[in-house]
Amino acid sequence: MPILKKFCFCFSLRTGALIIAYSSLFIDITDALLTMYTKEKLCFEVLIIMIISTIWNIVSDMVLMTAIYRQNPNLLPVHLVTCLGSLILRMISHMLTAAVAEPDYLMVAYAFFMMGYIAADVLIVLSYYHSEV
Repeated sequence: MPILKKFCFCFSLRTGALIIAYSSLFIDITDALLTMYTKEKLCFEVLIIMIISTIWNIVSDMVLMTAIYRQNPNLLPVHLVTCLGSLILRMISHMLTAAVAEPDYLMVAYAFFMMGYIAADVLIVLSYYHSEV
């Protein structure tokens, strides 16, 4: 039994998963550009973790798009695991940023936004997986 029946009360879960995949890809590309733009503020280790996290998340988005377009729900757990792994990497980089530099409230807001976004991603994709299997 799926956790959610519809995405935003009117779209199917497949459409919701596609919206999540494309918007996450847009967020990752924007994150990569902002990381390159603000690299002077961060130390080398944090930059490496942020770059690995972004690449990891792009691969996760590609797995999600492949699973949806090929109608292969067996790939959805792979996306869920890689998405949660990306969340762990992002939280490590945000904790290192908070520990090294003075508190930047924009980075804190971004960290909370990403945690909520990835939680929504997991919830929608897990519901789509349960409805397909």
